[in-house]
Amino acid sequence: MKKLLRNLIPVFLFLGLLTGCETTDPVIDQAQLNIYTQNFDSAYAGLDRFISQNPDNGLGYYYKALANAEEAKTIQPPSSRKPVYRDFRENAVTSRELFDGMEEAPQEADGVTDLILTTWGYEHNSSLDYATNDSVMATVEEPLQIAIAHLENAIIVNPDSTLSYDVLSQIHYMDNNFAGAADALAQSMEMKDPPPASDYDRVAVFFAQSERPETAIEYLEEGLEIYPDTVSLTQKLADNYMTVGQRDKAIDVLEDLIASDPDNPQYHLVLGTVMLQETEQFTNRITEIYEEIYDLQRELRNASGTEAEQIEEQITELENEINRNLETVAEYNDLAESELIKTTELRPDEATAYNALGILYQNKAAVLFSQRNYADDLDQVDKFDTAAKEELTKAMEAYEKTVEINPDNVAAWRSLSNVYITLDMQEKAQEAMDKAGM
Repeated sequence: MKKLLRNLIPVFLFLGLLTGCETTDPVIDQAQLNIYTQNFDSAYAGLDRFISQNPDNGLGYYYKALANAEEAKTIQPPSSRKPVYRDFRENAVTSRELFDGMEEAPQEADGVTDLILTTWGYEHNSSLDYATNDSVMATVEEPLQIAIAHLENAIIVNPDSTLSYDVLSQIHYMDNNFAGAADALAQSMEMKDPPPASDYDRVAVFFAQSERPETAIEYLEEGLEIYPDTVSLTQKLADNYMTVGQRDKAIDVLEDLIASDPDNPQYHLVLGTVMLQETEQFTNRITEIYEEIYDLQRELRNASGTEAEQIEEQITELENEINRNLETVAEYNDLAESELIKTTELRPDEATAYNALGILYQNKAAVLFSQRNYADDLDQVDKFDTAAKEELTKAMEAYEKTVEINPDNVAAWRSLSNVYITLDMQEKAQEAMDKAGM
C-alpha cells in the first residue's frame, strides 16, 4: 500500500517564484516584501488597494494567491487551512482570467500554473509523509487523519488532480473508511475517460465494504461495458448480485462468462468458488438454527401451556427454515461441485479448486452431523453419521491433493488435520498438525 502511494510530486521553491518576478509598481513590491516576511494582513490590504485601482489587472490577484499559499503553511492543524486555500483557488483563477484579457500581460502571467502546482504539490507531498514515512507518522497520534487533511487541501488548490483523489481513496482505505475511499475514487473516475478497469475493480470493493452493493453493481456493470472480458469485474458483479439477493442474475453472469470460453478453467473456478461462498452462508445458518432448536427444546422441557405452545411454534418455524435452506444448499452445492471438478479436469494442478472442494465436502459433512444430532431415531442417526463421514472422506482426498500440489498451504494442512481427527485417524492428524505448525 505504501509503495503505491509514493508518487511524489516535485515541489517548486516559493523563493524562486517570488524573486523571479520584478515589477515597477511600489504597491506590488511592498506586497512581495510583506509576503516574504509573513506580514500577510498588510500584504492583503495593499493588494486590495491595488485591485480597486486596477480592476482589470491580474497582478493583484496573483500576489493575493501567493500570499494565501504562504499563509496556509503557517496554519496548524492542516485541516484549518481550507478557507485560505479556497481564497487561493479563487484568486489564482481570477488572476489567470484577467491576464488572458490583458494586451500586455506581465511575466507573472506565465507563473499562475506553476503557483497552483507548487501549492498543490506542497500539500500532496505532505500527505504522503504522514501516510508512508514511519518516522513522520510516529510524531503524531493520528497520522492518517493529517494525511487526509493535506490531501483535501491539495484538492481545493487543484480540483482537477485525479492523483490526489486516487491517493485520498487509498488513505481512506488504510484508515478503514471504506465509504470515504469509495467516494474519493468515484470522484477521480469522473475525470478519467475512460477510467481503467482497475478503478472499477477497486471502487466496487470499496462500495461493497461500505454496505452499498447496489452502487457497486452500477459501477461493475459500467466497467464491463468497457472491459467485457475482465474476469475480476465479472466475479465481483456476481458477488454483489448475491449480496442483494439476485442469485439468478449472479449465476447468469458467470454462466455467460463460461459460455464465451467453455474450456477456460479459470471461468469454471470463478463460478465454483462464488457458489461455494454462497453455500457457506446457508450452511452456517443451518448449523446456527439447529443450535437454536436445541436451546428451545431444553426450554420446552420446563414449559407448559401457552409458553410451551409458543416454543413449539418457534421450533416449527426454525425447522421450516432449515428445510428451505437445505434445498438451496443442495442446488448450490451441486453447481459448485460440478464447476470445481470441471476446473480440475481442465487444470489438474489447480490447488485452489481442490481446496475449495475440500471446504465444500467438509461443509456438507457439518450439515449432516447437525442432522444426526437432531435425529431421534437410531436408524436416522446411523444414516446421517455414515453420510457425513463419506463426505469427510471426500474432503480428506481433496485436501490431500491440495497439499500434494502445494505443500506450503498451511490452511489446507489445518483443515486436513481436523478431518483426520473426526475420522479417528490420529497419527495422520498429528502429522498434519505438525505441517500446519500447530
